[in-house]
Amino acid sequence: MNIDLPTDDGWRALAGVGAGYAVATGLIFALFFLLPYLVVRSL
Repeated sequence: MNIDLPTDDGWRALAGVGAGYAVATGLIFALFFLLPYLVVRSL
């Protein structure tokens, strides 16, 4: 199955990297923007 569609693994790896990058970016965004915003709002 994998030999017939070698691009399948490539797409899967690309999707995995993209998902991981999106999660990391979301966490960094939450840390640097949402956290200070919530702290300032709670004051």
